[in-house]
Amino acid sequence: MGALAAGSLVCAVSPTEKALLNIANASPFSPFSPLSPRDPLSPRYPTSPLGPSGPGGPGAPVGPFGPGSPISPWSPLRPMGPWTPWGPILPGGPLSPLSPLLPLGPTGPIAPVGKTYTQ
Repeated sequence: MGALAAGSLVCAVSPTEKALLNIANASPFSPFSPLSPRDPLSPRYPTSPLGPSGPGGPGAPVGPFGPGSPISPWSPLRPMGPWTPWGPILPGGPLSPLSPLLPLGPTGPIAPVGKTYTQ
């Protein structure tokens, strides 16, 4: 009786809902398959308009940048965005090659109180 009830629930899904969910004969109670086309982590489901991520993928763009670019041992030293001008900021290390002796303290910059700075 349980199989009959589960089968009737599967048949209760309309063809429009199946088309919207991109399923043909799947049960709504079955777990996702690792290679399911609905799985966003599936290698058959590209997450980027430039192609699948990973070096040398079939849809990788040509050039030094993008999801298909090779990983270099020098990549941690390249600029990673406006908030990190010089690679990863390690605890207690310099912020950039231009300020090797002036790392920020753990509390950050101090605000002036009156006309003097207190810490």
